[in-house]
Amino acid sequence: MEEVLQQVPPEAWPLIDTLFNMTLLFTGLWLAWTIFVMWRRSASNLTSISGASPNKRANPDFLSVDQKARRDALKRGDEFEKDLDNRERDEARELKKKARRQESAISRIGRLVSFFMALFSVATMISGTIFQVTIMGRYWEQYSAGERLAYVIKEHPIGVAVTAAVILYNVINFVVRYKSEKV
Repeated sequence: MEEVLQQVPPEAWPLIDTLFNMTLLFTGLWLAWTIFVMWRRSASNLTSISGASPNKRANPDFLSVDQKARRDALKRGDEFEKDLDNRERDEARELKKKARRQESAISRIGRLVSFFMALFSVATMISGTIFQVTIMGRYWEQYSAGERLAYVIKEHPIGVAVTAAVILYNVINFVVRYKSEKV
């Protein structure tokens, strides 16, 4: 066994440790989930499919329906549903009014400024990367602007993704608010 362990390259041990820890984590989660399901079944008085046995003499009491009580219950449910819909509509209307009152011109300007700053940051990053040919040397002189942009995206995916997400969020937010204010 020692010989086998000594043949494992030292670079593989971090991966082996990570996989071992993930296996322990998933095993623990599976065990916790299994115990939770068993407790839930016990608390709900449920039996598993494999443990159930048919009782042919059982006669459920829900086979005879009181039609009058059923109609009354459906009528009360419909009335309750109408009241609930009216209440939800009124609450939604009040929330829209409150949101419009709370948003000031300063917050709108601030949101617009943050949008332009995100655009400026992207433009600065891209132009700084593309136009600093003297720093990058011959490598940059061999490729076109599109290839340079692809290189920036490849070398800095997190920065590009965050910047793109901020811009996308602000564009979507601007369009949604513009449409809601127009209505």
